[in-house]
Amino acid sequence: MLKTIATITASCFLTLTCWAKSIGIIQVIEHPALDSTRAGIIETLSQKYPDLKLSWQSAQGNMATAVQIAQTYAGKQVDCIIALGTMPAQAAVKVCQDKNIPVVYASVTDPKSAGLADKSAGITNFVDIKRQFDVILEFVPTLKTLGIIYNPGEANSEILLTLTQDECNKRGIFLKTAVAMKLTDVRTAAQKLIPSVDAIFVNNDNTALAGFASIVNVANTVNLPVFASDADLIKDGAWAVLGADQYEIGVQAAEFAARLLDQQSTVQELGIGYPRSVKLYVNEKIKDRT
Repeated sequence: MLKTIATITASCFLTLTCWAKSIGIIQVIEHPALDSTRAGIIETLSQKYPDLKLSWQSAQGNMATAVQIAQTYAGKQVDCIIALGTMPAQAAVKVCQDKNIPVVYASVTDPKSAGLADKSAGITNFVDIKRQFDVILEFVPTLKTLGIIYNPGEANSEILLTLTQDECNKRGIFLKTAVAMKLTDVRTAAQKLIPSVDAIFVNNDNTALAGFASIVNVANTVNLPVFASDADLIKDGAWAVLGADQYEIGVQAAEFAARLLDQQSTVQELGIGYPRSVKLYVNEKIKDRT
């Protein structure tokens, strides 16, 4: 009888140990798109693991802060770190490389160039730049000058800027840039652009996305079209968006994390995942302004 009780007790202990997992989420900065991605992650994992311990922090666009958050999670020996954005993904990989803590990323534009391949796994939010230009030109067929706001401190922004410049060169469009190193710079950057551009395009730069409302407010003073790559920004005034469902990207990232928690896959086996669907979202309110 004692042996049976001991066996049951041991079995219950193993079950609790197996299921009492913990995940730390690092978000590069707070804005609607990444907030939606985080919601997809948390809701999906909470449903699958009722006892899962989840916590999240924002790096506020600062690499040093991202590293500190990753170090805190590593010190608590979380079972997995999920990073939203390129910067926190790089920070988490750096901190966890010798700690046997897997890293999952979401909404990273180019995981390979960011040095994340084979060291982590996750879901990219990249949409072909050619398709983005096709959408912009559908609304602004006379486009001669396109404005971009970007943060050179973000690796994904530098990559996207290069791709955008290449596409502009192919189509005979002049690209005018404005730098925003932090959120408070975004409005000023938009004000610098509006006198000399035919449209503004915000393409996955987290600083510009976080300040998207400021960009729209400035652009609306001269009825300037603003395009973006995150579906959530339609309600915030984007004219049109060709992008992935950010909540669904979170769901996909959560599925990757679950496979790692259940030890069904390694980060190398999971690799880079792509959005399940990319859709065109059009703001119906712009019809009154076109």
